[in-house]
Amino acid sequence: MTDVPRVQTGIKGLDNLIEGGVPEKSVTLISGGAGCGKTIFCNQFLWHGLKKGEKARYISLEEPVEDIMKDAKVFGWDFSKYKDNGDFKITYITPTAGSRGFIDKIKELASEPGVKRLVIDSVSVMLGAYGGTQAKKRENLYDLMRAVKKAGPTTIMTSEIPENDEDALSRFGVSEFVADGVVVLYYTGVGEGTFRNLEVRKMRRTNHTPGTHPFKITDKGIRLSKETGF
Repeated sequence: MTDVPRVQTGIKGLDNLIEGGVPEKSVTLISGGAGCGKTIFCNQFLWHGLKKGEKARYISLEEPVEDIMKDAKVFGWDFSKYKDNGDFKITYITPTAGSRGFIDKIKELASEPGVKRLVIDSVSVMLGAYGGTQAKKRENLYDLMRAVKKAGPTTIMTSEIPENDEDALSRFGVSEFVADGVVVLYYTGVGEGTFRNLEVRKMRRTNHTPGTHPFKITDKGIRLSKETGF
């Protein structure tokens, strides 16, 4: 499907699995348990775009802005200079904002002129704040995704996977149906060792490589083992 415009994720090795990148203006869900690398993935995705001259926006519903900036800097991703010139903006939205507050603020940030990349971290918090039935949560999320897609940026959203449910792809079981793509990050402890794997569960308009692929978190961010040779 080479005629589909694509956006590179900046994750070493991942783009090779998805025909060069995620479809432009799509919404991709990055899901996984605690400590699997979801926020690192988000930062790496935005940093790659900023280095290419693209405007980026990060919406956090969980971690304080200062913590995200400090964590990114550990990998050499100093967002401050892009923040100063307006290319990068990071915003915290309190979970008490309610569904309308979430949607309105996210829509506002996504619609800013020239924004090419957007991160929403995490929809687990957002859907938890919505309350209501599964059907209502899905309706609210569809409403948000329609607004984001209309605005135009290529979007990454994150969701935690419940630790006691190996078959789940997101906390509330609705995000994966709304997203164009789903990438799952696994973090497994065996004996004294730990192992990380990545799986592209779905990617619309993309012939993606199936199966799980080992990766490591290095001082340069996430790298798939096949790409780097370790």
